[in-house]
Amino acid sequence: MAVPASASDAGDMDAHQALAGLRYGISVTDLDGNVLIAHRSEERFMPASNAKLFVTAAALAAAAELSAVERGLQVMSVRGSSGLPSLTLVGRGDPTVGFGPGCEMPCLETLAEAVADSGITEIEDIVGDDRWFADERRPLGWSWDDLKFGYATSISSIAVNDNILPLRVRPSESPGAQVQTAWLDAGDGYFTLQNQAKTSASSGELALRLERREGERAARLYGEMPSGSRSMTLDLGVDDPAHLAVWYFEQALKAEGVTVQGELRSRHRALQYTDETIKADLDDPDSPKTCRVSPPVKSDGVVIASLPATPIRDIVNTINRDSQNLYAEVLLRQLGWIEGTASSFCGLLHIERFLNDVGVPRSSYDFADASGLSSYNRVTPATITALLRYAAAQDWGDAYRESLPVGGAPIGTLKYRFRGTALENNVFAKTGTLNHVDALSGYLVAQSGKVLVFSIIVNDRPLESLSAMERIESLLLQIAEQH
Repeated sequence: MAVPASASDAGDMDAHQALAGLRYGISVTDLDGNVLIAHRSEERFMPASNAKLFVTAAALAAAAELSAVERGLQVMSVRGSSGLPSLTLVGRGDPTVGFGPGCEMPCLETLAEAVADSGITEIEDIVGDDRWFADERRPLGWSWDDLKFGYATSISSIAVNDNILPLRVRPSESPGAQVQTAWLDAGDGYFTLQNQAKTSASSGELALRLERREGERAARLYGEMPSGSRSMTLDLGVDDPAHLAVWYFEQALKAEGVTVQGELRSRHRALQYTDETIKADLDDPDSPKTCRVSPPVKSDGVVIASLPATPIRDIVNTINRDSQNLYAEVLLRQLGWIEGTASSFCGLLHIERFLNDVGVPRSSYDFADASGLSSYNRVTPATITALLRYAAAQDWGDAYRESLPVGGAPIGTLKYRFRGTALENNVFAKTGTLNHVDALSGYLVAQSGKVLVFSIIVNDRPLESLSAMERIESLLLQIAEQH
């Protein structure tokens, strides 16, 4: 499906004033591709989390191939050097595993129970094996100052509790006293916390920061929290998710009466040149790119138990509704396995081949990740609406649309938007927010009953300026009224 030709300001309307003073692109069409509004629609913008629209569409289109790959977390036993068994957690890219109070399947506790039921009461080491993916814990173009936050945690084929450690913080009763803290989700003890944050007067401003240095298991909390304010949760990302997983697993085993005598270790597969794309014909500069087929990574030992993999559609729902970055990056590497190796490079090649089927120009986009955090990502609004129209015509199109946040619905990133308006429950769209960037793309039902496809991207918004989402919302309400 080709992108329809359009003038730079087709359907120009006063509604553009809602975005006056900002650099923005708009593409609005009907499902047949007729252009209703186009403002800089074929210029490339940073899409922020609108990048997730591409990996989730490609995954739904390839759901049968992805589901054929073993993606669940396994525990394997092998005899250690002391004669005791050692256990290995082998991850193949299910990002939904949990641990701790309130965990719903799949849970690490299930694997620990299976170990105990097998008759094992004492073990040597526990190893977290995440070699299923190449060791690319942070994609190209991620900002260093994001890496401590939960939304930019490291990527691994083993993920437990979303690879984050949440810290609950609340003020003390007396100004000047330390704020009170507690690690949640059974995470107490993994990080050493240096608490320098103080309780301020009730009239003070909330100014808390949680930081850590790369490669260290030490965190520092500093700043001020007004007395009487509500408690809050700060999410801390980790460097080595496979190690965190075995640290959790040790706790689960001890709860089952299994003694751990040895070390907790992680095992990775270093990124190789063979994980990158190459020209199919090295002598032809116009030759298409391809990925080498890598043999499956094998771990020694006997499988004691496995956790079932979460269905691809459920993962897609979480990515789009909650804008879940880790899940998007994991899914990108799963797509890489279809091409040859579980690397981001091969996953991005799969998306490129998928977009060839959509019919968009290769020059209209560049992606360095799947989550949208990378500053290298670029895409045109017209390419996004072309993708959305293509998806609507596929047999997985309903699942794709149903994965998107709904305006005013109780869940998803649009739950506080469009309430009490004509577009409440009538807009289905992916949000996108970064420094300088606001974006919203999806489907809306106009007052005429016609389904419209839209993409609005704002770039270069000054950091001190408020989010442009309210202005985007206002513009969409006008578009829905006029069409």
